[in-house]
Amino acid sequence: MKNRKRRGRGEGSVYQRADGLWIASISLGYGPDGKRQRLVVAGVTKKEALEKLEAKRAKVRGGAPLDAERLTVAGYLTIWLENTKKPAVGDTTYDRYEQHCRLTIIPHLGQVLLPKLTKYHVETWYAELQKAGVSRSEQQKAGKALRNALKHAVASDLIGKNPAALVPLPKTAGTRKEVAPLTAREAGLLLRAARRDRFRALYTLALDAGMRQGELFGLSWEDVDFERGEILVRRSLKERKGQLELKETKTKHGRRRVRITKLTLVALHEHRKAMVAEGHGSAPVFCDTEGGWLRKSNFARRSWARVLKRSRLNLLRKRAGKPTVRFHDLRHTCATLLLLDDVSAKVVSERLGHASIEITLNVYSHVLPTLQERAVEKLEGIMGQMVPKSRPAKVG
Repeated sequence: MKNRKRRGRGEGSVYQRADGLWIASISLGYGPDGKRQRLVVAGVTKKEALEKLEAKRAKVRGGAPLDAERLTVAGYLTIWLENTKKPAVGDTTYDRYEQHCRLTIIPHLGQVLLPKLTKYHVETWYAELQKAGVSRSEQQKAGKALRNALKHAVASDLIGKNPAALVPLPKTAGTRKEVAPLTAREAGLLLRAARRDRFRALYTLALDAGMRQGELFGLSWEDVDFERGEILVRRSLKERKGQLELKETKTKHGRRRVRITKLTLVALHEHRKAMVAEGHGSAPVFCDTEGGWLRKSNFARRSWARVLKRSRLNLLRKRAGKPTVRFHDLRHTCATLLLLDDVSAKVVSERLGHASIEITLNVYSHVLPTLQERAVEKLEGIMGQMVPKSRPAKVG
């Protein structure tokens, strides 16, 4: 009888069971719970068993769970949210992903084993959401979250392919909701209505700089350069689960210097004097009556609603069949008025802090037809100068 060659230390063991199946295993030491961890695989041949063992060992070294074959979709999503998504995105974005997973994905697909998840499961999931009355928009957002999560599972060698990517995302009922900026006349009505408001300078700055509400609320006086006429946008005030937090801008494009008009500088100067008189000289630029950070809900109730009512803008818009005004529309107004005045889309994009000019063009696509008309008018004049005038025909 031949002596069997022993496998070296760290190579594990392999043997053939009575039923002919080959079993390969290796010890991974002790886990966090104090229990010994061991990888065990089976194969029809000895070679197959050893190859499976090495493949699984490589996955574990790469960070995959030891029991990946028994990992459910719910278990994987929980790990993915905590270890992958949470460190990479902001709190608001993470909350959205967590909500999609907890409320829309896990109740339907959570018990399915991750390696067993198929295109059929995903198709059935969309059908169940449709029957439950979940909007197409929410289905699409949840579908994108599932695709994102499973893409990482493929990259981590937990699954061979992404079944969610094989199923088309549900189409939304209509096109992207068009922004509803104010006209120059409407913006004038709003500013006149805000003249007696404590935050009149905030409205002026919002229309001038196109800053987001969180960026306005997170502004400090050291960010206002009166001499150069600039605002440094570098932080944003976020509200999450009732807690206020000042956070740095997420991208390099979001951190920007914005030149502002003399009108806005005067408004900020007057606001500064008023805040000093209140004893809030060291408080945020736009603070509450106690000198603390502004909450969106309080601002909306005590200032925004009153200014809108005095301006009668919503009443006028209702008569014209237009949507009501949101505070974010002031940002859209800044961009639209600049584009209509032939300011470069790149300049507008930089002013708003967009990550790319494509975002600006997509959001403000409603302005493009007007810009095209103006371009044609200008080309008419240019081409008219290029083409020689025809000579008058000779008579007789």
